[in-house]
Amino acid sequence: MKEIKEKIIHFLIISVIVIVLSGHASASDLTNITKNMATDAQNTLNLQNPHNTLLITTAGPAKYENSTTEDALQTVKDEIPLQYSNILQLNKPNDPVTFTFVKKENNNAYAIKYTILESGWEKTQKINIGPQMTGTQFTTASKELGYDILAIASAWTAGAPLDMLKIAAWTGTINDGLITAYAASKQFIQNYPLESNTNSYHVITSVGGGDDDVPMFFMDSTPLKWNGNYYNFRSTYAKDPNENIYIWWDANSKTGKLLYWTINDNVKYSGPTGTLTELKHDLELLTLLSTNPASLYKTLKLATINDEQFSHLWATGIDKEYINSLPQPQETMNTDIPVLPINNYNSLYENGKKAVDAANQAFKEAGLPTLTKEDLLITSAGYSQTLGLTYAAIDGVIDSTGMLLKNIYSLKRGTQTPLWYVFVKKPTIADGPLYAVFIDSEGKIKPVLYNGVSYNVFDISAKNLEGNKGTEGYTKSLAVYGTYTYDIPAYAQQDYYIVSLANQWAVGMPYDFMLAAIGGGCPGSGLTQGYVIADLIKSWLPLTGTQYYVYIGVPAHCKEQVIMQVLGLSASKGTYYTTGVRNTQALSSSQGIAIRWDPSKNTGKAILIDYDKKILTSIQPDNNNYYRTMYWALWYITSAFPGKELYSQLQEAYSIKKEVTLTKTEYYQLLAAGDPVEYLLNFQDVTPPEITATVKDSTVYMDINEEGTIYYSTDGSTWQQYTNPIKLEKTATIYYYGVDANGNKAEAQEITVPVKTEETQPTTPVTPTPGAQSNVIVLPRISSISMAEGQASVSHYAMPAPTTPQPVKKASYLSPHKTVAGTSYPALALIAILIIAALGYIKRGSILHTINNVKSTPKGK
Repeated sequence: MKEIKEKIIHFLIISVIVIVLSGHASASDLTNITKNMATDAQNTLNLQNPHNTLLITTAGPAKYENSTTEDALQTVKDEIPLQYSNILQLNKPNDPVTFTFVKKENNNAYAIKYTILESGWEKTQKINIGPQMTGTQFTTASKELGYDILAIASAWTAGAPLDMLKIAAWTGTINDGLITAYAASKQFIQNYPLESNTNSYHVITSVGGGDDDVPMFFMDSTPLKWNGNYYNFRSTYAKDPNENIYIWWDANSKTGKLLYWTINDNVKYSGPTGTLTELKHDLELLTLLSTNPASLYKTLKLATINDEQFSHLWATGIDKEYINSLPQPQETMNTDIPVLPINNYNSLYENGKKAVDAANQAFKEAGLPTLTKEDLLITSAGYSQTLGLTYAAIDGVIDSTGMLLKNIYSLKRGTQTPLWYVFVKKPTIADGPLYAVFIDSEGKIKPVLYNGVSYNVFDISAKNLEGNKGTEGYTKSLAVYGTYTYDIPAYAQQDYYIVSLANQWAVGMPYDFMLAAIGGGCPGSGLTQGYVIADLIKSWLPLTGTQYYVYIGVPAHCKEQVIMQVLGLSASKGTYYTTGVRNTQALSSSQGIAIRWDPSKNTGKAILIDYDKKILTSIQPDNNNYYRTMYWALWYITSAFPGKELYSQLQEAYSIKKEVTLTKTEYYQLLAAGDPVEYLLNFQDVTPPEITATVKDSTVYMDINEEGTIYYSTDGSTWQQYTNPIKLEKTATIYYYGVDANGNKAEAQEITVPVKTEETQPTTPVTPTPGAQSNVIVLPRISSISMAEGQASVSHYAMPAPTTPQPVKKASYLSPHKTVAGTSYPALALIAILIIAALGYIKRGSILHTINNVKSTPKGK
C-alpha cells in the first residue's frame, strides 16, 4: 500500500508541474484578454459611434505566442463599433501586440493605448490629444502613446484623408515627406493617367524622409512588377531623402514623361523631431492639401524622355547632372488640380450592400447558401478611387454578411482601377469546388462565358481549372480570364490575382503571407519563395533589443513584397532598398542582402543570400496549367512552407554566400555602391572593433560593437577573456582590448576604477588605425553625389532612429481566465480534480485492502 501511495503522489507532483509549466497563453486566452480589454476601452472612452472611433494597432502581423494575431483584431471589431476604414494596421511584425483607441468628442480627442501581455494587458491613462493640446499634454501623450502613433492619431483628428492614413500605418508615422508626396503623386497621376495596357508608372526614390511608399499605394508601383524592360520601383541612396522621380511610360512609343521633385524649402521641417512644434507644423501642412497642394513640393525638372534616357536613369538612380541636361517639354504640368478624393460614405456603403444582394441572388439561383462570415471577398475597394474613397463599400459588405476581417481581401490596385467585387463561397474541402461571382461597381454580375453558356456563379478552384493547353481545365481558365481581366497597366493581371488568392485562401495560407499577397505582391511562386527567405533571415539574424532589419533587394523580384511585410521594412523609413534590376552580373544567383542593424552600437551584420535553383526544381512539381505559378504557390503553402514536410529540403536551396560586419561608414558605402552584391563579395573587414567600458558601484561593464571577444588584464601583461562584469574591492586600473571575428584587433585601453565611485561615462571607443580604410574596396557610385556628401547627409535620414520605450505609469490588468503565475483557472481546476480523484483512489484502495485482509483470515480464528 505504501508503494501505491508513493506512486500516486509522484504522479500528482509530476502532473501539477507539467500543467503549471505548460500554462502558457492559448488562442482562447488571447480572445478573452482582448475581449475584456475591448470592454474596458469601450467603458473608459464611451465608444459608441463608429464614425468617431479610430483604432491604431499592430494586431494581425504582430505575434503572440509565435502566432499572428488576426483573431484578436476580430475580437475587438466584434466588441466595439468600428468602421473598416478606421482600422489602421501598423506594419510592425516584430513589435508587441498593441491597440490604441482614439475617440473624437466635440472639439477634442482622447486616446488610450493597450499592450497585450501573456496574462492580461497594461494600459495608459486616458490622454487628451485634441487640437488645443498644451505642451504638458503633448509630453504625456508622446511618452505614453509614442510620437508616431500620436502623429497618426492627431492627423486623423484633424481630418487627414483616409487613403493617406492607410499609407501612414504602413510607413509607421506621418510627416512632411508623406504629406508632400501625397500631393505630388496625386497631381502627377491626374496629369498623366494610364489609358491603355501599354502605359505604366515607374518610380525612383531616395530612401528615408517618409515619402517613398506613397507611389506603391496610388500607382501600384512596387519592386516586383515591371512593364517592358523596366521594373516599377527603385529605392536608392541620395543626399536629399525627399528627392523623387516619377515616370509615366508608354511601351509602344518608348517615350515617357518625367517629374523630378522634392519637398519645398519652406515646407520642410528642420527643427527637433518628435516635438509639439513638429506635430503642429505637419498639421498645418494638411490644410494645404485642400487649399494649395502644389505649394508643398518643388518641381526640379519636368521632361520628356526616350528609351535610352530611361535606361540611363534606371541604371544610375537620381543623377542630377544628367536629369538637368534633359530637354524641357513644351507643356507644363497642371498644378491646380485638387488632390483630396471625394468621400461619399453613405453612397459607397450602399454600393457594397448592393453587391452583396446581387451575389446572394446568384448563389441562391445556383442552389447555394447565401454569404456568411466564413466566405471571402476579393475587391478593389479601398484602392479604387474612380468613385472616390471606397472603404465604405467594405463596411457595407461586412454589415450585410458579418464577414470576418481576415476574409476581406482589399487588393492593392492603382487608383484608376474600377470598383469591383468577387465573392467566393468557402469550400467544403480544400481543393474545391470554389464558387465565385463577379460584381461590378453598378451591382451587375459579370458572367463567365464557357462553351457558349453564361455562368453567374463559376467554380474557380485549382482542380476545376487544371490542365494543359487544349484541355477542358485550360479552356475554363481562358473563360475566367475573359471575365475577370483588367489590363491597365499590363502587369495588373487582375484575373490571376483573383483566382490565385481565392485558391490560396481555400488551403489556408498564413496571415502575414496573405497581407503581402493582397498588398502588392504577385501571389505566385516568387512570393512564396520570398516568405521562405524572410523566415530564413529571421533564423540567421535574430533580433534583440532595439535591433532592426534593413534589406537590399537584388534582384527585384516577386519576393520583395513579402520580405517587406514579414520583416517590417519600408523605403520611407530607410530600411528597404532595391536596385530595380532582374539580375546582377557579380552573382546572378543572389537573392538579396539582409542587414541586422544595431543602433546602440552603430554596427550591422550583413549577409549575402545565394540560391541554388537546381535544388528547388528537383523537388518542385512541374505543371503546364494556364495559371501555372499559382499551382507552384499552392505547393509551397501546403508542402514546403515553414513547418511543412518539405521545408527542410527547400531550405537547402538557400545559403549565405558571405557575411560581414559593417561599421556605419561601411554601411553607407554599401548603399552607395553601384552594385551592392559586388561590393560585399569584394569587401575586406579591416576595421578594428570598438570597446566601451563603464563603471558602476565599483564594477566594470564592457561591451564590443560587433561579434568578437574582449580581453582584460589587471597588470597589463596577464590577459583573460571578459565574460562577466568585473567586481573590484579596491581601486585598480583595468587594461582591455578586443578582437573581432575576422581577427582585427583594437588597441589596448585602460580605465582606473576607484572603489565606491559614481557611474562614469563610457570611455572613448577605439578609432580605426590610420590608413585602415584604404584597404576597403569602395565601388564607384554612379551618381552626381559624392561619397562624402552622401555620408554626411544620409546618416541623418536613412537610418531610422531607434525608439527607446520610455518608462510610463501603466495599470496592469489580468485576464479573468489567468492567474498571476500564468496558470489558467481551468488548469487549476484540473489539478484539483486529479487530487480529489487520487485521494478517493487512495481511500478506496485502503478499504479494499482491509476487506481483502478480512477475507483472507481463516474461519474460527
